[in-house]
Amino acid sequence: MFAAINVAGLAVSFMFILLIADMVTRQLTVDSDVPDADRIFIFSADSNAWGHYQLGLKFQDRYPEIEDWSAYGGLMELLCKQADDNELIMTVSFVKKNYFEFFGRKLIEGRASDALVSDNNAVLTRSAAYSLFGNESAIGKNISISGMPFVVNGVVEDIDNSIFPNHIQVFIPIDNIKHFNSSADIDDVHMGNAGSAMVFFKYVEGFDPSSRLKDMEDYVKEFFWIYQYGNAHGVRMTPMHDFYFSDISSWLGIMQYDFTKVVIFLIAGIIILLMAVGNYVSMSVAQTVYRAKEMATRRLLGTSRSSVFWRMIEESLLMTVVAFIVGLLLAKAAEPYAINLLNVKLDIIGDITWVSALCWVAFVMLLSLVSGFIPASILSGYNPLEVVKGGFRRKTKMVYLRILNVMQSGLTIALLACSIYLGIQIYSVLNAPLGYEYGNVLVCPTNNMRNNLTTFRTEVSKLPFVKNVSFAQGTPNDGGNNMTTRIQSGDSAVTFSFQIFKADSAFVKIFNIQITEDRKLANSWNSVYVSEDAYKDLEKLEGNKDKLPFNSTIAGQFKDFKIRSILQKDKHPLLMQVLPTDSIWPWRVLVEVSDGDLGYYKQQIDTLISQIYDLPMLDSQWYGDMVNDTYRDIINMNKVMIIFTCVALLVSLLGLTAMNIYMISQRKRDIAVRKVFGSTARIEIASLMHYSLNSILISLVIAVPLSVIGMAKIYDFVPYGDMPTWWIPIAAFVVVVAVSLVSVYLIGRKAVNENPVDNIKTE
Repeated sequence: MFAAINVAGLAVSFMFILLIADMVTRQLTVDSDVPDADRIFIFSADSNAWGHYQLGLKFQDRYPEIEDWSAYGGLMELLCKQADDNELIMTVSFVKKNYFEFFGRKLIEGRASDALVSDNNAVLTRSAAYSLFGNESAIGKNISISGMPFVVNGVVEDIDNSIFPNHIQVFIPIDNIKHFNSSADIDDVHMGNAGSAMVFFKYVEGFDPSSRLKDMEDYVKEFFWIYQYGNAHGVRMTPMHDFYFSDISSWLGIMQYDFTKVVIFLIAGIIILLMAVGNYVSMSVAQTVYRAKEMATRRLLGTSRSSVFWRMIEESLLMTVVAFIVGLLLAKAAEPYAINLLNVKLDIIGDITWVSALCWVAFVMLLSLVSGFIPASILSGYNPLEVVKGGFRRKTKMVYLRILNVMQSGLTIALLACSIYLGIQIYSVLNAPLGYEYGNVLVCPTNNMRNNLTTFRTEVSKLPFVKNVSFAQGTPNDGGNNMTTRIQSGDSAVTFSFQIFKADSAFVKIFNIQITEDRKLANSWNSVYVSEDAYKDLEKLEGNKDKLPFNSTIAGQFKDFKIRSILQKDKHPLLMQVLPTDSIWPWRVLVEVSDGDLGYYKQQIDTLISQIYDLPMLDSQWYGDMVNDTYRDIINMNKVMIIFTCVALLVSLLGLTAMNIYMISQRKRDIAVRKVFGSTARIEIASLMHYSLNSILISLVIAVPLSVIGMAKIYDFVPYGDMPTWWIPIAAFVVVVAVSLVSVYLIGRKAVNENPVDNIKTE
């Protein structure tokens, strides 16, 4: 049992350490394979990676220190076909034609310098090429992407550990983006869609772009409307290696991560490991009572003190090696779940190198030495004659165990308090009033296909469980589309950054949007509803308040509702155009269904989409799941905290078990003597529980400060509400006390009920 408990504790800790180490290593080496990455900088307007293809052209003409530049225009899920009608929905990315040469990405087939030389060229990833053509060479093969013809001119390895999404399957020139999103046309000299591309600049060797930022700020104000309208003020040039952990946001699917989360995971993993090592030490020290005579006999038969010491170290090494192997197997088994939970790609086995392997060997050896040092010192340090005479039981103190138990209890209380607080914060966020309501709403993709949308609406409306069908450009969760404009107010103009939703009347019903004023205008492109807050802002203008830009007239008002995450601080006034259904080219089709077998309803609607569009099965999504995805990071963080807390409770409980076993073995003679003089089993078990309670009370010195600091960090991560939190550490303390006292009771009741004569005779 001693071996099983220690191997289990260390193995679980190694599992966490291996997963977290791989995650941290990957996060710190993102795009490490990109040549000249130290010379590549990303343009951003303040803290947003807003850019445009035309911006790259203008900057290259003005600044000779720019050696080259490239652009990334985001990605879309599009239908890809090859000649024999093998068709798949694939993730297509729009990039400047020099993308592969600029970033030094070597092609498996083809040449990086001319892979995208023509507008109709395409480059496939290895997995995409296999999906479309099997083992045949893809070079020169014809494919169509949403009906447009392309020729495969290169094959590249799948994207891995990069700021560019690893699920990209096809690259095509950004020149084609106008066919899929006309507002992102690279030839738009007015740069109307300011966030249509991320622009990368490669500077000449040794040049520091920060010396040019002031000139760049003055320059962009001459032609870039987001600066002219006051939506942006400064220019930032962020090194490519720093962008991954930066505070700069991107709307184009670029991969980023919160460095604070990396630190939190790393610290939590180290804490779990330290607790497991402490547990091993506790169990080993507890075992010294039962192994003392064995080691004394060895000493009396001629074994040296150093031999006894190193024998214990060897046992520790064996235990640690076995635990590491078990932990590695557990980590590999848990890898898919960890990928989903941490929202990063992991490959524990694939990422092993000779350097990392040597580091792990050194780590295991060091850990085994640290773990075995204290018990080895105790057992080798006592005179064997004292052990034989029984003095070992009375002289060995519990200082080591009590200190370890106090530390474990303190860390466990702090972790539990933080976990409780994070859970409360997430519950508050997910149940906060949104200003709108929704039921069972299925969000169906359109795959940028105009054809057959009306047929789909007609056919899906015939299903008996369907309540409403809406064509919409935007939902409250995705925020709709931004419309930044300037409205005249007297002799000056005021900039407004509206978020606008274009949808039919069913949209209003599905989300139960409250129309508070209806001026009974016809639903058309020339009328628009404004939110109550937006109307208050418009009322402050001097002049005609009922007119909006583009000759739109205010048709009425509606109650404000939350868009995107309620944790976002930036607030936009809202607009809503209610239009005839057939006049809308929807981004999504919203289908509201009644209560019932939702899985069956979804399957029926997905099948109908596939049949009408003549496409492979498309994946619709419940609106409620999309809302939860908005808070995926904090929900996953909560899951991680719960896992760490459960492991901490388990390890702490094992450590407490070791301390109690040792304590009871030390006190058996005293318990026996007191029982002879009239003490009862109830009094003795109460004494043991009182001793354990005192240790936990001492641990509050560690737990309270850590809890306060941890909850403050969590509030920074989930800044919502202002609820009192004084009771949370108390609740965590009560839980740990309850678990600990139950453990003491279960372990101690056998000892206090033993015949005192038996224990006195053994002395």
